[in-house]
Formats: sequence, C-alpha cells, structure tokens
Amino acid sequence: MTGPPADAEVLAACGLAAVPGVGAATLSRIAAAFGSFEAALRAGTSQLRSRSVELRLRSETVRYLEDEPDLACLGSWALEAARNVGAHPVLLGREGYPPLLAQTANPPAVLYVRGLLAPEARRVAVVGARECDERGLEMARTLGEDLARGNVEVVSGGARGVDAAAHAGALRGGGTTVAVLGCGIDQAYPPENRELFDRIASGGGAVMSELVPGAVPKPANFPRRNRIIAGLSQATVVVRAAARSGALVTANDAVAEGRPVFAIRGPAGDPLSEGTELLLREGLAREVTDAAELGVRLAWDVHIPPREVPPKADRARLETDEVGERLLALLDDGTEMHVDELAARSHLAPQEALRKLTELEVLGLCRQRPGKYFLRCQALEPTGRAGHLPPPPRKR
Repeated sequence: MTGPPADAEVLAACGLAAVPGVGAATLSRIAAAFGSFEAALRAGTSQLRSRSVELRLRSETVRYLEDEPDLACLGSWALEAARNVGAHPVLLGREGYPPLLAQTANPPAVLYVRGLLAPEARRVAVVGARECDERGLEMARTLGEDLARGNVEVVSGGARGVDAAAHAGALRGGGTTVAVLGCGIDQAYPPENRELFDRIASGGGAVMSELVPGAVPKPANFPRRNRIIAGLSQATVVVRAAARSGALVTANDAVAEGRPVFAIRGPAGDPLSEGTELLLREGLAREVTDAAELGVRLAWDVHIPPREVPPKADRARLETDEVGERLLALLDDGTEMHVDELAARSHLAPQEALRKLTELEVLGLCRQRPGKYFLRCQALEPTGRAGHLPPPPRKR
C-alpha cells in the first residue's frame, strides 16, 4: 500500500524514532537542539554523534549511527510499514494529537495510529491483571460496556485478561475504545487478540503505538505503553491486580500526572486483590463499584441507559450464526475446553474455530482462559439500575 508522500518533518521524525535506543525524551532533546527533526536529519549522523553527550544518546544509539544509516530511508520504511496495515503517524504538536496526552511529562513524539483517534474525547483507562478470575473479567467487561453506553471512550493495553475484557465490553456497549500496544503497530500481541484489534480499529476507535513498526513485545516496552494509557485518560480504574502488577505502573503514572485513580475492591485474601488494596490503603485510589458511581465521583453527567438483556436461550440466536451456536453448544456444560478440541468436535479448522470463538468473546458469550481454553459465560440478568454489577455466579 503506497500512500501520499509524507512531509519532511514527519519523515524525519519517523526515521529518528526508528533508531535503536531513541525514545520520546531523546527525540525531544534532538528537536530542541536542532530546531526540528527535519533539521536534525539534514545535519546528518555525524552531527548527531558529535553531540551525543548533549543529547544523552545511549551507547547502542551511537554505535548504530557510526554505520551512517540513511535515516530518510529508515523513515520511509517505517511509514510504508505502517501504511501497509492501515496506520498513519501523528506528531506531537500537530493536528490530531490528543491534547491531554500532550500535557504529560514525557509525551510520545510520534504515534502510529490505526483507526480513528479523536483528539478530544472523554476517556477512562480500565486496566488490570492478565491472569484474572471470571468475576474480575465480568467486572471489566461490564465497566467497559457501561462506560461506552455513557459515551465514555475506554482505554486499555490490549493484553489478555482485564484489558481485552474492557475493550470487548466497550464494543458490546456500542462505543469506541483505544488499545495502546507494547509492540509495533503492525504486530498483534497477544496473537489471539488480532480479531479484537481489527474490530476496535474498524469500529470508530483506535489501535496505537509509539514503537517503530516491527518492534516485538518485550518487558521494557510495557512501562512506555502504560504511561500513554494513563496520559490519554482523564481517569484510570484498576480491576484486579497483584502486588507487582503492571496495572499499578499505569496507576502510578496517572497519579504522577495528577489524574484521579479508582480501584474495584476484590475478595479479601485473594492475591489479585493485593494491588487494588495497596492503592486504596495508601490513598492513591478511591473505591468504585461500577460506571455510574465512577461518573458521580468524577462529577460527570454520564447517562447510562438501562441494559436490556434477552434470556440466555435467545442470546446466541440473536447474536451469532450457526457455527457460533455449534461452538456454544459444546461449551454449554460450563467446563473449559481447548480450542483444538472445540475445533475437532465442531469439524472446523483450528484457525476458523479460534476466529469464531474470538467473535463470541467480543459478544460476551464466552471467555478465553490462559492456554487457549474457552468457557461459556453465564447470562447477565437485568439489574434494575444502570451500571450495577450482576451478582457473582453461584459455586458449583
């Protein structure tokens, strides 16, 4: 996919951002030192190296520049790789860059965006554990759905567990959501969320990353992603988090930016409640139970229409096709099943079964557990008041 030629500043920013070891802070110093990214590119790699101390370049960056790479070609490659997946770059200070993110201490100089990133929107981050219990996933999904139904955009990190549940809830609520990746915009991580990312980008929301296309997910990338999640959002809600959860990094980033943080309290003694309890105990977060209460605490006029849920027997027929009904029937006894077993028993190719199961997950009809095991969801019952969480499932 070949798009229109980028202007010189965009090309230069993408080229410099693709240099190993160059992040938002380094890009900011380069722009300040040379006057613009374009001027830095024109100055050449030798000038960048000669000012390495002033620019505080990392040793890996200096070594890379010693080979005198063509940074303009590097920028063109990054732009083309982004365009090939339907993404485009947005520069700090340019039209389309989210103003709230621009106000943070270390905003990304370049964002690769797939879909529609509304510059100004009312946004709430919903984050939490990857390995989450069913009750926590239902909380995240319901919170995401009710926020979307109240015209609040949901922001999260696209990960397994709470993140995926919050995104899926927002889509189910007919709203939009933003997934911030810890990898390049052309990567799908985790792979099973590829379909979810496609739905987000095509449904009025956005999938985005500050990392160069092709960047693989690695631990150092996720704190960078977390600060963007917090920076995009007027508030952050933590659902189920262990004591050392990455969700707490997002919460701390939000606190550092002066943004309110909230937590949904989990069962006492549960390891996945330790992080939320820590936030509440140290006064870093306030407790909420649902989207309606969150709106009140933020002093937002959020109207969440009453949820109308059809009986369980009718839901699959209303929301999926014959293949989906076949898979749901196999899951109807409430036990987890692996995607390969589901594929074999429904006479589907494994990839086709996984794609359809992902659709069912987005619809709220099943859950994915670690290792590509799937579990059918209990039907939600009408609650009688907007935003109220359904009762926990009974023990079997």
